[in-house]
Amino acid sequence: MDVLFTQATVGLAECDLDGYLLRVNDYFCTMLDRSRDQLLGCHLSRIVHPDDLPRTEALLTGLMKEDRYEVEKRYLRPDGSVVWTRTAATLIRDETGRPEKALAVCIDITQDKRHEEILRESEERFRLLANAAPGMVWITNGEGEVTYASDRWAEYTGRPLSEVFGYGWLDTIHPDDVERTLRIWADVRAKETSYETEFRYRRYDGVYRWHVVRANPYRRPGTGQITAWFGSSTDIHELKVAEAALRESEQRLRATYENAAIGIVEVDVNGRFLRINEWLCAISGYERHELLAMTIRDLTFPEDQAQDLELFYRQMAGEIDVYSLEKRILHKDGHLVWLGLSASRVDDPDGRPLYGIRVLHDISARKHAEESRNLLINELNHRVKNTLATVQSIARQTLRNARSPQQAEEDLESRLLALSRTHDVLTRENWERAGLPDIVAQAIAPYLSRGEQRFEAHGPQVILTPQQALSLAMALQELATNAVKYGSLSNETGTVTIEWSTTISDRGLYLHLVWKESGGPPVQPPTRRGFGTRLIERSLARELEGQVTIDFHPTGLICTADIPLG
Repeated sequence: MDVLFTQATVGLAECDLDGYLLRVNDYFCTMLDRSRDQLLGCHLSRIVHPDDLPRTEALLTGLMKEDRYEVEKRYLRPDGSVVWTRTAATLIRDETGRPEKALAVCIDITQDKRHEEILRESEERFRLLANAAPGMVWITNGEGEVTYASDRWAEYTGRPLSEVFGYGWLDTIHPDDVERTLRIWADVRAKETSYETEFRYRRYDGVYRWHVVRANPYRRPGTGQITAWFGSSTDIHELKVAEAALRESEQRLRATYENAAIGIVEVDVNGRFLRINEWLCAISGYERHELLAMTIRDLTFPEDQAQDLELFYRQMAGEIDVYSLEKRILHKDGHLVWLGLSASRVDDPDGRPLYGIRVLHDISARKHAEESRNLLINELNHRVKNTLATVQSIARQTLRNARSPQQAEEDLESRLLALSRTHDVLTRENWERAGLPDIVAQAIAPYLSRGEQRFEAHGPQVILTPQQALSLAMALQELATNAVKYGSLSNETGTVTIEWSTTISDRGLYLHLVWKESGGPPVQPPTRRGFGTRLIERSLARELEGQVTIDFHPTGLICTADIPLG
């Protein structure tokens, strides 16, 4: 059996109930790039990825309903790289049925995970690219039935994406174009060539708009058989309208010019406005006659004038043909408007500049979004620094007051987990607030395995700021830890009652919270103030400007806190 264990082609490892490795085989050593001497006696926390460790610990401590589980699990190599495994872990019992040790059978699936990640990344890139395309992107099988369509199809047509599959897309084609479209499509499939055509799609608002439709066949390597068609449909309705407008009168051209959804401006070689459309009037707040008496300089924000005018005069001198930039203009009421500018030049037959054409579009929303993003990044940086400072303080005080390394490790871990759980609550609320019932629930959750009936928590919904939530969470964690070690949770019968209410005084709204223990061992006041007590007082009294009383009553500890909520 030892030979089979040692030479098995899967990873085998045994550990005791404290998580220390007792036996490993060659495959397990190779998989983790560690020698047997390095692994034997090693604790699982040193080789199991931290996110996957709780399930292993639950099995060893008997917290799982069954003696076995199978899961995808990560191990760590000495260089920090991850080994993905499919692990089946079993709790082994002795002849009397008592848990004795655990056996893990591991199959290395790291390469499969890499392939899955590459495939997911490839599919995600294609999806992002397809959805970023200006038109609708789609794929059909060899018979011409749609098997994929980008999100833009649903956005454009206003119909569920599922309706495009098969030949469902025909329902969105203009009735006059269906027969011609099917005839072209059948001819192209028969000839097995790329194609380009135009027909009208019905938009979400019921309007039919012209699209240019292009598709290329995908041939299976080796056989050349067409198994799919990759195509796109691009809205060219505006182009079709423009083409029609070119065939119409100047009046029609002027109407198109005036109703364009962008700014169109013509300026002479000195930068004076010659012709403008209504869009610029609306975006600037000036009447047409006011703008026609102005120049580029007059409308441009002073800090942006130099760059725009330099490029403009170089363009009018023939040094550059076109240029683009982002600039600000001053609205008539004084506020700034961000514009994207594309400038070109019209020359006479001899190549001398006649006038410049400037196309403008409003980019204020994007600029405001960029400013908001920068503010968000700065706020995130501030919060991360505050969190790191809190962790640094917890670590320093825990290590300073611990009686042993093991106690330091346990205390530090529990305090950081309490901080993490509170962060989870705040994250769900975008770090704007947290509910006190959620904070209490998170604080007692790790101890409910001792019996839910041993906790009684009740009180109204109270909304806390992030600082109040963190401070209360840390204090409750210390009280719970103390109750497990010395108080009412250290035996089989003790209970904890958590009650809170709010009161209004002339100084504002106050939270009154009571932690009361009963049924535990007799309580005696401690001979010295530990870090836990100081942490409670600091969190509630100093940081929240509250009043805290800790009473070591013989029948059970009672902690009372009155905290201003503002």
